[in-house]
Amino acid sequence: MSEKKLKQINEAWLGLEFPESQKIFNPATLLNSQEEDYHLRLSWLMTQPEYLSFLCKHILNIQLLPSQALMLNEMWSRKFPILIASRGFGKSFMLSLYSILRALLLPKRKVVIVGAAFRQSKILFEYMETIWRNSPILRDICSDTSGPRRDVDRCVLRLNESTVTCLPLGDGQKIRGQRANDIISDEFASIPRDIFETVVAGFAAVSADPIDNVRRLASEKKAKELGIKIEEKQEAVSANKDNQIIISGTAYYDFNHFAEYWKKWKSIIKSQGRLSRLREVFNGEDPPPDFDWTQYSIIRIPYELLPEGFMDASQVARSKATVHTGIYQMEFGACFTRDSQGFFKRSLIESCVITKDNIIKDHKGEEINFEAVLIGDPKKRYVFGVDPASEVDNFSIVVLELCGNHRKIVHCWTTTRSEHREKVKKGYSAETDFYAYCARKIRDLMRQFPCIHIAMDAQGGGIAVMESLHDKDKIKEGEIAIWPVIDEDKPKDTDDERGLHILEMCQFAKYDWLAESNHSLRKDFEDKVLIFPFFDSITLGLSNSEDALKNRMFDTLEDCVMDIEELKDELAMIQMTQTPSGRDKWDTPEVITGPGKKSKMRKDRYSALLMANMAGRIIQRTPTPEEYGFYGGFAYAGGENYAKDKKTQNKNMYSGPSWFVDNINDVY
Repeated sequence: MSEKKLKQINEAWLGLEFPESQKIFNPATLLNSQEEDYHLRLSWLMTQPEYLSFLCKHILNIQLLPSQALMLNEMWSRKFPILIASRGFGKSFMLSLYSILRALLLPKRKVVIVGAAFRQSKILFEYMETIWRNSPILRDICSDTSGPRRDVDRCVLRLNESTVTCLPLGDGQKIRGQRANDIISDEFASIPRDIFETVVAGFAAVSADPIDNVRRLASEKKAKELGIKIEEKQEAVSANKDNQIIISGTAYYDFNHFAEYWKKWKSIIKSQGRLSRLREVFNGEDPPPDFDWTQYSIIRIPYELLPEGFMDASQVARSKATVHTGIYQMEFGACFTRDSQGFFKRSLIESCVITKDNIIKDHKGEEINFEAVLIGDPKKRYVFGVDPASEVDNFSIVVLELCGNHRKIVHCWTTTRSEHREKVKKGYSAETDFYAYCARKIRDLMRQFPCIHIAMDAQGGGIAVMESLHDKDKIKEGEIAIWPVIDEDKPKDTDDERGLHILEMCQFAKYDWLAESNHSLRKDFEDKVLIFPFFDSITLGLSNSEDALKNRMFDTLEDCVMDIEELKDELAMIQMTQTPSGRDKWDTPEVITGPGKKSKMRKDRYSALLMANMAGRIIQRTPTPEEYGFYGGFAYAGGENYAKDKKTQNKNMYSGPSWFVDNINDVY
């Protein structure tokens, strides 16, 4: 095999094919290796945005694809890029790499990374830690004080005089005083819009070099007045020094603010700077004098444009074949979809979420405001829904708060057998039996949320959990055994047992109950009777600090909020189909896991909510028994109590109709 063909085979992964007459330009030919400062010129050349892949390979020990190198160049050259890519492309990794490059190549640079939750920022920080550990040359060229550091409320990577800071968003108050040259917002669809616009975007309000910028603009203005033309500096150099805001994430639903930003960016780019088009973007007004449409960019990378082999094609094909079109286009097509196509529309679910723009009122006309919590109100009533299917799904608990004519989803908890085993190994749990551990969690939640009813699936591990709830060996001092509810129409052996009879075992195999539960759940969403909590980034941010200070490693408020977000996703995936016999069936789409093997997507949180909502619905709709006053009474005691009770002689001794009481009181 010739050397030329061998080179073509080895470089085929680049996807760069040129005719023999066309040669690729080599920038190194511009330099003279005999010059004394040749190495400085070469270093400068290889740090330009067009050749960042060279630096990544030889300094950071990272090999990039041509598409990834182009993406870095595009982000570097624009002030306001939006990155929308397929699930699995590695957006978080690329943003982490980009942050390191900005901090390394631009002196005294301040890069800030924010996400909806601190865990999202930590994901990017972990990537940066990995890059730092795997790059000996990077560690060698940086000062002794450089490197990653984790604090309670932030994670910081120092590269000489530059810093990359990963922050918890919270309500923005703790980070309001921050200043940054580059702001990276990952998973933008989950970041509250008001906090981003009022706090995060303000990080970059001050110029990167304010004094130099003031001097430059003043000089240009005076030169224009004197009729002197000053040659503008290279745009690339100016772009490198200017502040930057990057918006990134997976495409979401069309009614989300991420889609609104995408539409506005697209309109600006398509305007090509024409004033008439820009007026439409700015609601009929002229754009600001310094507005530059060329600084806006959209980088959209669907799965179809990724190199072959970058992702597992069989898994993507499985998703395309089993997941409905809207979800697939969001996850892999990088397209914003109008709505989900399941039994519970995503728009319907989002309409039941408390936000500043979506105000929900109760039957009295008062606004409903609440958030996810770890501890309930002792004056309220709560209902638990428990799905114990731990073999395939999570073991899930959903807690509803009963409030007048509506119900609030205030808490969600999930676990798996693997998580339980890990906790046992680390000594976090004394219960070695999985179902006993889950039963203990139910009792722990009952101490935080005054529970009046527990609805649990009778299938799977439901029976094992039920037995653990009244097992004498697993009941601690002061606790009461929990037994199934007493049904007068269906007497059971446990009816005479001493304890709380609040446990209802639900049968998903019963079609009537299942159909009524699902239709009732959708009707409650439509009537705004079942409500999701406000995504409270304030409490979420504060909880991160509290969890760290108390060394709380699991069951945090952040976990609870994220479980509720997963609950929304599961609801949107539920599809109603029909069995061969014509009965309706509610389930998640099938997924192909291997040759001839199929399984279902998870729906554990949905099942727990279904049971809790049905139980809460029945409790709230059951009329309260009336209290009747009985006629008659007792004769006056007299005797030794006469003196003490003499003052009561003039009072009526009987209760009943006036015609009876007025006549009978004088008889004795």
